[in-house]
Amino acid sequence: MVKKRYLTKPPLHGYEGFKWKQHHIIRCGGRMAKVLVVDDEPDVLEVLRKVLDKHGYETVAAASGEEALEKIGEARPDAVVLDIMMPDLDGWEVSKRIRESKETGDLPIVMLSVLSEKRDRNTSFEYAGADWHVSTPFDTDDLFFILDLAVSGERGQKLENKIWNAIKRDRHMAKILDMINPKILEHDYSFLKK
Repeated sequence: MVKKRYLTKPPLHGYEGFKWKQHHIIRCGGRMAKVLVVDDEPDVLEVLRKVLDKHGYETVAAASGEEALEKIGEARPDAVVLDIMMPDLDGWEVSKRIRESKETGDLPIVMLSVLSEKRDRNTSFEYAGADWHVSTPFDTDDLFFILDLAVSGERGQKLENKIWNAIKRDRHMAKILDMINPKILEHDYSFLKK
């Protein structure tokens, strides 16, 4: 039985007047959004699970790339938060395999890594097919905003509208554009990064 949690403070980044918890329940067919969290560092994995659980997500943990691929079939998550540097199978390879599968090919993938160079983001997007690349350390508000977008299932114009509205409310949100795979946007917003 999943314990439902409700937030006591207003949601982040432009969801004013919007009940965050209801958003996830509606999106996921009457249940909490489920996120598979993958990291080979036990401490990082535990912190991510606790933070996401507290924010209203149901989490499933995997400590390796191979375990992640097994748990995707069992758990049927709504999104995956995936570390890149793991010993058995790196996150890029896991992401690529997720994309190649008919059952999981559309699953939102958020790469979460200390790798922060442009070439690393490009590898996440071009080689691995990830939707997002978040470099650590990161702002938890940004991660929640990204996960909210990821589990919404929206692409193209609807996704762009949500991002654009967040940027209009809070200019620092333009940094989110560096974290998103340009292929899931319809327009070039590079001018906003300046």
